[in-house]
Amino acid sequence: MRNIVSGKSLILAGLMGSTILLSLPLRAQDDAPAEDNVELSADSLTYDAETGSVIATGRVLLKRDGFTLEAGQVIYNERTGTAEASGAVEMTTPTGERIIAPRVILSDSLRDAFVEDVRLLMKDGAQVAAADAVRDGETGTTTLDLAVYSPCEVCADGSGKAPLWQIKAVRVVHNKEKKRLYYKNASLEVFGVPILWTPYFSHPDPTVDRASGLLPLDIQTTRNLGFVVGLPYYHVFNDSQDATITPILTTKEGLVLAGEYRHHLGFGQYKMDGSVTYTDSRDDNGNQTGEHEFRGHFSSDGYFNHSKRWRSTYQVNWASDDTYLRRYEFSDADTLVSEYKLEGFYDRSYVSVRTVGFQGLRVEDISGLTGHALPLLDAEYIPDFAPFGGTISIKGNALALRRSDGLDTQRASLSASWERRYITPKGFVVDLEAYARTDAYNLGDIDRPDDPVFGGTFGGTGDGSEWRNLVRGTVSVTWPLVKFMESGSSHTIEPIVEVTVSPRRGTPDNIVNEDSRAFELNDLNLFSADRASGYDLWEEGSRVTYGMQWRYDGQEWSTDVMLGQSWRITGTDTVFADGAGLEGDVSNIVGRTRVSYKDWLQFEHRYRVDEQSFAVRRNELMLAMRGNVVGMQAGYLKLDRDMNIVTREDREEIRASAYYNINSNWRLDGGFTHRLSGATVRTVDVGTGNPLYVVENDGGVRYDVGVSYNNECIELGLRWRETFTRDRDVEPGTSIMFRLKLKNLG
Repeated sequence: MRNIVSGKSLILAGLMGSTILLSLPLRAQDDAPAEDNVELSADSLTYDAETGSVIATGRVLLKRDGFTLEAGQVIYNERTGTAEASGAVEMTTPTGERIIAPRVILSDSLRDAFVEDVRLLMKDGAQVAAADAVRDGETGTTTLDLAVYSPCEVCADGSGKAPLWQIKAVRVVHNKEKKRLYYKNASLEVFGVPILWTPYFSHPDPTVDRASGLLPLDIQTTRNLGFVVGLPYYHVFNDSQDATITPILTTKEGLVLAGEYRHHLGFGQYKMDGSVTYTDSRDDNGNQTGEHEFRGHFSSDGYFNHSKRWRSTYQVNWASDDTYLRRYEFSDADTLVSEYKLEGFYDRSYVSVRTVGFQGLRVEDISGLTGHALPLLDAEYIPDFAPFGGTISIKGNALALRRSDGLDTQRASLSASWERRYITPKGFVVDLEAYARTDAYNLGDIDRPDDPVFGGTFGGTGDGSEWRNLVRGTVSVTWPLVKFMESGSSHTIEPIVEVTVSPRRGTPDNIVNEDSRAFELNDLNLFSADRASGYDLWEEGSRVTYGMQWRYDGQEWSTDVMLGQSWRITGTDTVFADGAGLEGDVSNIVGRTRVSYKDWLQFEHRYRVDEQSFAVRRNELMLAMRGNVVGMQAGYLKLDRDMNIVTREDREEIRASAYYNINSNWRLDGGFTHRLSGATVRTVDVGTGNPLYVVENDGGVRYDVGVSYNNECIELGLRWRETFTRDRDVEPGTSIMFRLKLKNLG
């Protein structure tokens, strides 16, 4: 039966099974707006016209403004606007919170509430239990007496066990407007044991994504710093700015102050972080000198969109000394890069201006011989017209490389290229390229190169200049042969031949090599017309590059195998360092194998083999398996190139990492890096120019293993790490790190 209560009258509107539906105004007024009505449904209904009371029993459901109340019985007085619910009462708020209690009293048009023996279930699963609760509907504030708060699952198995952690308080106030919970005379219990008491405490409610407050403690013990405790404080200025300040207390090095600041500007954003400490000064052997010094670091990065066409990015990195970042475990970086880049985009054309600076942190790095790009310019223009169906590209590049105590280089380059692809009726894919470039060099302090291997052959002192004109033509032909299988898989065999023609002796011996020192023949650049990534190194003469590629593409498996080699017809190999793979007329053999199975297994093998002795010059293997329960990644690297070049050392090492999800809460993971053979790094003495050598012994580099626990209310982590590398005041040793996070509290 559907009933509508208006004033003191009860109108029977019709029969609707055994459930009675009511629409009750908040006050006994004939002109009450429809949106202020309270909808009530129940199995049975009794109405007292004299008192204005409606008694609903049996599966009672009351709704108003997004609030719903379910109970065994509800007594509603339309004159006073109050209601009393009893019998397994459950009230749901518009935000999804649930209130469970044996008895609830609603007043002031059902906006205010008084609840006895209440249990509040928040949207994120957190729970609050209290002896009683009062809700002020006008302010949205809820006050709970003798309350207990915990985001942990409480008594899920009916055992009555206490949650992992909980907060007990004499009074808890939930201010919905400020979105915070405030505690008076509160104590923190972990596994039912009180460990902390405070007269006042507050934290954001579950609806808040960002709020000021303390973050989880960082606790660890290390060989270099001793016992370390960091207590981060996070502060929100507004929707676009926040900061974190972290005092770090160490037993060996005293106090370190670290911080981070972030700011979103609308058209871009940036962040800054750094640290500072005043501590004992140490020599290169890690011994205290008896003096004190400031040590620290600073870094910042960001991007800014100036218009639809122009943007800029930057990064700044600085450390007070070579070992600070590693000793205080802020970073393992061995080179710090600072850069500003301004970019412009015009259809298919592009221009950029960059300044780049470096701070080397390795023992072999020499500050005066480190080059800084001030500036580096790149531009590319692609016109609309396409002669002979090809694409024209015009590029410009300019570099000013400055050293405070070494050779300075200024270079300007202008190039033009034409490219076109043909596909013949027989399926041959033919790529054509014509390329021309002019380079102008001006050098200062030519007698002070950072490494004579790359310094050219000017000889003497003072300044020098050089000019070169370069041209090249390239034809690449591939013939992909595809066979489709009934299973839906396919096999592709693709022979590849590339012919490159360029005048012999196109590079004068005086040209320095600043930007292509790391060149090494590999599977990525074998079939590239310009194999060097920079401008200084130019592969002159004519050559033929040939190889084969086979691909298998199945529904679950895929395989990619490539093998190739290069043959120099004319030209010389003197522009390449020994060990790069291009010594002699015939290059080393380069290969690659990739195998994958679904998203679970990936295998890759990259190698370079001597063409005469078949000795492996580079051997790199990687295997990765990723599953929901178990996963691992392992790698093996062997470099045997005999390259007498700065930082291009030979080495052999293995590395691996793995994880095991014991169950939905516990996780075990770890990894290691182990050097199988020692490495020798070559550098140069500043005064004499003679080579120096830094020897790294074989053996362990780094081992670590950790265990973590994570559930709905707590995160626990314990990690052990062992390092074996010594670098001045950074000593090898054992570190143990502990992490505890109580969710919803930081």
